[in-house]
Amino acid sequence: MDENNNDKNNVIDFSIKQALENQYRHIVDATNIVSKTDLQGVITYANSKFVEISGYSLEELIGKPHSIIRHPDVKSSVFRDLWDTIKAKKVWTGTVKNTHKSGSSYIVEASIFPILDVDGEIIEYIAIRHDITELQDLNNKINALHEYDTEQQHIAREKLEMGIVNDFNANECKVLYTHSDILSGDFYSLYKSDDGSRFLYIIDGQGHGISPALTVFAISSTMNKLVKEVSDLQELTNQLFPAVKTFLGEIEQLSYIMIKICPESKVLSYASAGMYPLLMKDKGINIKEVKANNTPFMNFSPSPKVIDIDIQGVESILLYSDGLIEHDLNELKIFSPKNLIIEPLLIDSAKITMSGMKLEDDVTLLYLKI
Repeated sequence: MDENNNDKNNVIDFSIKQALENQYRHIVDATNIVSKTDLQGVITYANSKFVEISGYSLEELIGKPHSIIRHPDVKSSVFRDLWDTIKAKKVWTGTVKNTHKSGSSYIVEASIFPILDVDGEIIEYIAIRHDITELQDLNNKINALHEYDTEQQHIAREKLEMGIVNDFNANECKVLYTHSDILSGDFYSLYKSDDGSRFLYIIDGQGHGISPALTVFAISSTMNKLVKEVSDLQELTNQLFPAVKTFLGEIEQLSYIMIKICPESKVLSYASAGMYPLLMKDKGINIKEVKANNTPFMNFSPSPKVIDIDIQGVESILLYSDGLIEHDLNELKIFSPKNLIIEPLLIDSAKITMSGMKLEDDVTLLYLKI
């Protein structure tokens, strides 16, 4: 009696196990592209999703080599790696481009498993794949848009930098201009006037990227025009800043430093806001700091005031934006403003060092011999 019960229970257990296996198989077949091949890669099984995505009928697939759906774009090295892996009794995974019967293509994420017998020998291979064609197309579109965006920003950067003027040679000045982004929120120019006076400025827009770059470029374009028409710095600022208001957003602010040096190099006219102090060095190692004399410009700000500074005995000056100071990079600590004005050759080293770094902010530095 007990033996009959045991036999009955075994039959029930087997039936349950078989039912579960059938459910598992149905789930896999319903959600995946599945095929089996023999040891030579000839198809011995193909589920309905494989038939659907390949465009071939089941009769056209069974008995054919799996290469029937191979796409010519896929390199032979991929298949060599595939076969080397599964013959070594390991699972191969990868993305493969296949060819539909119609000639169109589709892309799958594939995993190929070697199936072993009780002796550990390979008897067949099972491939389980997922169609990722739409996802791949979306990624390609995103990458194309990113490449286009980057290309356009580089073009914009080149156009913006065409607005930069530098009338000085390498013996008279050194410039450090490094962007934290493709487009810089910093802008500068250096001019020599017909009467021998010199004018230079740095504008530091709020933030990074396109918005501040457009703002500072628009303001610089206006300033570059006024420099050629107005000789007095106070008059220049009086004309400039009403125009500046038309370029600023409601809460946008602008830092700046503008300097004009008289022909005899005895007086420096100066207006600055939101910038670190201007440095002036004499023929020794004495350095004087000249702090900003205005507030950062916003829509409600007044026209800036210009002050005159006696610069007799001054050998050089250094202007810089906050990106040179406001960082936590130990390797840039040596390039402090005071070190750079004492040893201008360090500016060349700073260029090289910063060119390979991701900076937190745009950096602009102007060093000028008086």
